[in-house]
Amino acid sequence: MQTTLSIALRAHAVLLSASVAVLTAVCLCIVLLLHVPLDDPGTFGHRATLFGIAVLGALFVRHKARCAFRAALQTRQIRLSDVNANGIFISDGCPHAWLVQMYAELCPVAARRQIESGSPARDVRGPKASD
Repeated sequence: MQTTLSIALRAHAVLLSASVAVLTAVCLCIVLLLHVPLDDPGTFGHRATLFGIAVLGALFVRHKARCAFRAALQTRQIRLSDVNANGIFISDGCPHAWLVQMYAELCPVAARRQIESGSPARDVRGPKASD
């Protein structure tokens, strides 16, 4: 359990940091285009608003990661594996592999449970009913 908790905490920290970094870059571009002086730190309200937008961006990316994971699960591009820490294998042909990996790290227990319930290994191929 300790491993999955540390992976999930790390993934949440990386996701929030990436959202803040992207938002900061966008804000810097806007500030430079509008010729606003850079020595003005802004009010607390502005900083809180920017942080709130970053959190909303992180939630949006998390939602997209969940959707990509479900799509990869439906197309059978992921399966359980004991090779890596989060316990899943993502095929090379997966179009949004980084989002699938992010979801698997954000929600490791849920990801494993979903893979187990929809795993191709449980698909027993016997003779067809029409045969």
